[in-house]
Amino acid sequence: MAVQDLDLVNELNVYSGLDSFNENVLKKELELCGKFGGDVQKLKALGFNALQLVEIRKGYEDSKVDVNKYLDPKLSWTEMEEMRLEMTQGIDMSQYRQMGFDTQQLYQIRAGISDGVDVSVYAKKIYMADQMREIRIGLSKTNGVPIIFYQDPAFDPLQMREIRKGLEDGIDVSTYGVLDIPYLKMRAIRKSAEDGLFFSESDIRAYNAAILEQMHLAFLDEVDISGYVKKKFDAEQLEQIRLALKKELPIDQYMSFDMRGEAIKEIRLGLEEGIDVAKYADVAYGWQQMYEMRIGLEHQIDITPYCKPLYQPKQMREIRLGIEAGLDISKFSTMMYTAKDMRRIRLKLLSGEIHTAIADDGLEGTVLDRTGGVSDQSVLLTSMLENKDEYLSVSENKMKCWIKLPLRKDGISYTEDAVMTFLFKMKIRSGIDRAQVKKMVADSEPGVKYLVASGKPVEDGADGHYEFFFDIEHKNEFKVAEDGSIDFDGIDLIQQVHVGDKIAIYQKATKGVDGFNIYGEVVKAKNGKEVPILKGEGFMIMSDRVTYVAKYSGAISMDDGLVNIQKVQVFHEVKITDKKINYDGVVFVRGDVNSGSEIYATGDIVIGGHLESSTIESGGNIIVAGGVTCPVRGSVIAKGDISAKFFDGATIKGKNIYSNYFTNCSIEAKGKIKTFGRQGMIYGGSIYSLEGIESALIGNKTGVRTILTLGANTVLLTEYNELLKQMSREEEDLKTLSKEKDRLQELGSGDRQLMQWKIKINAAVGTKEQNIKNLLVKKAKLEEQIGNGAKAGVTVTEQIFAGTILIIDGIALKITDDRKTYDKIVFKTDAKKEKVVAY
Repeated sequence: MAVQDLDLVNELNVYSGLDSFNENVLKKELELCGKFGGDVQKLKALGFNALQLVEIRKGYEDSKVDVNKYLDPKLSWTEMEEMRLEMTQGIDMSQYRQMGFDTQQLYQIRAGISDGVDVSVYAKKIYMADQMREIRIGLSKTNGVPIIFYQDPAFDPLQMREIRKGLEDGIDVSTYGVLDIPYLKMRAIRKSAEDGLFFSESDIRAYNAAILEQMHLAFLDEVDISGYVKKKFDAEQLEQIRLALKKELPIDQYMSFDMRGEAIKEIRLGLEEGIDVAKYADVAYGWQQMYEMRIGLEHQIDITPYCKPLYQPKQMREIRLGIEAGLDISKFSTMMYTAKDMRRIRLKLLSGEIHTAIADDGLEGTVLDRTGGVSDQSVLLTSMLENKDEYLSVSENKMKCWIKLPLRKDGISYTEDAVMTFLFKMKIRSGIDRAQVKKMVADSEPGVKYLVASGKPVEDGADGHYEFFFDIEHKNEFKVAEDGSIDFDGIDLIQQVHVGDKIAIYQKATKGVDGFNIYGEVVKAKNGKEVPILKGEGFMIMSDRVTYVAKYSGAISMDDGLVNIQKVQVFHEVKITDKKINYDGVVFVRGDVNSGSEIYATGDIVIGGHLESSTIESGGNIIVAGGVTCPVRGSVIAKGDISAKFFDGATIKGKNIYSNYFTNCSIEAKGKIKTFGRQGMIYGGSIYSLEGIESALIGNKTGVRTILTLGANTVLLTEYNELLKQMSREEEDLKTLSKEKDRLQELGSGDRQLMQWKIKINAAVGTKEQNIKNLLVKKAKLEEQIGNGAKAGVTVTEQIFAGTILIIDGIALKITDDRKTYDKIVFKTDAKKEKVVAY
């Protein structure tokens, strides 16, 4: 945000937090009211909220306004605003107040008088405020249209709006400007006409708004869905068919009229990913079942065990997760278990709480009790059994067993049978080493431990993985040199592939081999897990289901697991004599972009040389390896990040912006701004960042004006505050409409005119409720941005020079003395948001 002087700094929007009703805002508004002559103590005692105080403060600022006329806390801020504007504009609205118009209606009448229109046309109680607005706009000198087409009060406000917009665009509204056509259908007809598609009267009558919209989108996509429309597919089905036809997918082979739109969507998504959709493209399955099967195929597992229509989707999910985890799904996959039961058993199998039963095969050395009544060996056995802990040792994991024979003083020799019987009594069943037992008996060294049994360890399967034929870590990013500065030398700015090139081969997961412990219990091996198929754009999977190849030549990259190949247009150099470049993909300039050039790209823009006084705009990131110099004019704008060796005199707008230094630039960053190296510098110009600025040096010894603004700026805060006001107006309208709805409900059924009025009021209530929901979503997004801005700070790692102005979260600080640091200085607002302090 450009700030010309400190006086302007002091006029920054007072709303510096997320909630316009918090104590901080109230305090600031009261201070401003006092500044303009208001009695602060009285205002505080009357308990006005922030929005009311804004109207009072604005009244104090305007000499034409007598604030005392609305200095009443019972009045809403919108009522105050209306009274203030009436006095400001010198418009007497008393006659309309006496007629009983509400605040929003009064606003529309006053606005019409101010615009010089004949308000008698709509200053009637039969019109709601939103209807008045549409008629007023239609009557205005700027948008003047023949309102006769929609001034019938039976039209709801949204119908009026669609007819008005059609008239403004020169469309023949007679095709849709009739009472029994709802506004959504009107909108579909109007927008189609704007794009050159004109529906016949029979189409308008035959199809609902959603189908007309799909016909319009198909027209824009240049695909023919007329046959499906005639077959009476609904709008949800048509949408999926349209999207499939747009990508030339053979959707007809797998779908049927009996399938819901969501089911066709699962087929379409499967075709897009190249999986065998025939395994689930069946009307016997619901779309949620199809989803579980599609995800299983995308995760490259065998979905056969749960491809049964009788399974509920949640049951399918549990079986799918079990297969993906390599579990023995036979433990929970029967129909007798609910999804909840399946989940419980699956989780127990994962945690090891459920153990597998004793193996019935592969148990070498299983023995029987063969004491045969031999007395001396029986005595021996009895002694060993009574003191088993002294003579028998078993490893904690039950995979090893050792025996230590007791000392014999009677001269009787040990026998293999006695040892084997002892093992049997101890329930040692598997992995017994008969040779070691024989050796132990023959040697018979007392006190020596002999390993006599070993279980078979499991062999876990290997997970599936991809072998990539491109550098998946490659990014269109700079490197940091040893001195900490940005270095573009020696890096590959883009990574190219050609049509048909292999980009990856999938190595499938392997099965595990079960083991067993010395007690004969099976120890289940883990099967390797398959990983999902690659997703992204610009490539396809071959019929072998493991090989991926590029569909066309372009720049390849992997971000967040998605592989994307974007078409690339390569230039050796760009001159002013060249045509404006406008490309759907990545633009790569190997050399310089000379003064006066223009480049627009939907993907990244990568410049290997220098950029001089040109305009470039990217839908992705921008990299300028040789730096940017704009002595005349020039702008660098991106939706993503921007980086260059240096920027001089440029206008820069992007997310995160990086460079070695910025001189005399105008910068607007939705993220962070950072310079690199001990000589990294920002001096001159106007620098704005929502989330923070970091630089070694800020400003310079000559005192060149350098202004750094951080946090939510006036544009963002104004947008937020206007949104709050809009929500307040919508809520007030909803309250008025709800009262009317309740009143009509009490009247019960009446004549036809009353019923039409009820319908119109109910529709208006629904519209207002939806508007408020939409506004709440926007509010949450703005609050997230403002919240990020509230944490913003300026980090200086070397020196900040006198004359630099910092404006953080609306609070200004002028640096009056040069300040050096041997570590870093961080400038932020204090906890109360009252001043900027250095940490």
